[in-house]
Amino acid sequence: MNKWSPQCTILNMRKKLVVASILLCLMNSSLASAEVNDFEDPRLTLSTVETDWSIKTDKTERPQVGASVATLLKTEDELQFQGTLAAIEGNEGLVGFAFIEAPVSQDLSQYNYIEFYAKSVDPRVVYTLTLKDEQAQQDAGTLTFEQEFVVGTEWTKVKLPLSQFQARIRGRVVDSFQLDLKEVRSLSFQINRSKQEPDSPIPLQFALDVGSQVLVTNQE
Repeated sequence: MNKWSPQCTILNMRKKLVVASILLCLMNSSLASAEVNDFEDPRLTLSTVETDWSIKTDKTERPQVGASVATLLKTEDELQFQGTLAAIEGNEGLVGFAFIEAPVSQDLSQYNYIEFYAKSVDPRVVYTLTLKDEQAQQDAGTLTFEQEFVVGTEWTKVKLPLSQFQARIRGRVVDSFQLDLKEVRSLSFQINRSKQEPDSPIPLQFALDVGSQVLVTNQE
């Protein structure tokens, strides 16, 4: 039979179609896999070491009564937030605070958790992650959404559900506000005297190290 017979031509065409179909299936499978992975965990970076962090304490906000002192050091891999927390007599007990804050302009409504790594010089110290949205300016004071955490002296993964941030104004819980995840404007790492154990040292030495990135994720 001549090698260029119609039967050979049809056979070659069928082989080419089979190969093309296999390649197309493999390409579609790879794309589908990538889409599924992205959907399952679309991680987003909220802040890094290079973000424009600012420091505030009761001493900078209320110099006439404040005494807390804080510093922020940046290395290639971490933020080092440390200082001395005062204990000032307030209307509802001892107060005093220090925090580092970074601007955020992200829609977080598709995410479930904030995730980062941190460690503390003292595992008993209670820290607070605070978010602000476009509702922050209220007549009664600044509206914040807060969640507390503690970490060990070694690097610890912290994962905070976005659904569990509690609304507060001047430290008091308010029930009439919900965090608008589409309009988050800042995040901060805070230490507050009112959140510490009653027998905590006065003044309190603190040191919180935060890993190079703060992320939002859907991964459990």
